[in-house]
Amino acid sequence: MENVKFGWSEYWKPTPENVRKFADALVAATTFAGSVISLNGKPEVGTAIFIIGFIAKFISNFFSKA
Repeated sequence: MENVKFGWSEYWKPTPENVRKFADALVAATTFAGSVISLNGKPEVGTAIFIIGFIAKFISNFFSKA
């Protein structure tokens, strides 16, 4: 695995491909799961899952190559 840095100053630098792929997959999974749960009568749980996915994708932007 390549070396990565994490921090506020890394936000505007390119995100490593492996971190970006993981975050995108996590967003896809949480979007699907949140949608299914919301449509099955649990909108509070679905919303919480959407928020977790959004936060994970946002945090992934703070990683960059070392």
